[in-house]
Amino acid sequence: MPLFMTEAKYTEETLGLMTTRPSDRPDAVAKVIEAHGGKLRDFYWVFGDTDVVFTYEARNNETALAILMALSNGDAVAFHKTRVLISNKEAMAAMRRAGRVKTGYTSPRREWEGWIDEGGEG
Repeated sequence: MPLFMTEAKYTEETLGLMTTRPSDRPDAVAKVIEAHGGKLRDFYWVFGDTDVVFTYEARNNETALAILMALSNGDAVAFHKTRVLISNKEAMAAMRRAGRVKTGYTSPRREWEGWIDEGGEG
């Protein structure tokens, strides 16, 4: 199953409420992910721009988006960023494929190789 990583920032109000009434967020997040057929892998509180980072498995992008929409419901989350995590094994296969498949693409840098700016274009 594809692996996703989400970083989330709680609202200031939510963080304030958690100091007076602590809430075990990994259990709550896991229930939402599992309801969509996924699995929570890791959950961490972090310093920086976000408050939590968690990784989870989901069947596909649509399922991951449904999970995020469910978790964002309720105004407790100010924002979140999600990334698809690609294993090194998958990256190595992609590198080999990129080198093997002939596309005819020429990068602008190669296309302009040897070009001399003589001015007057503007």
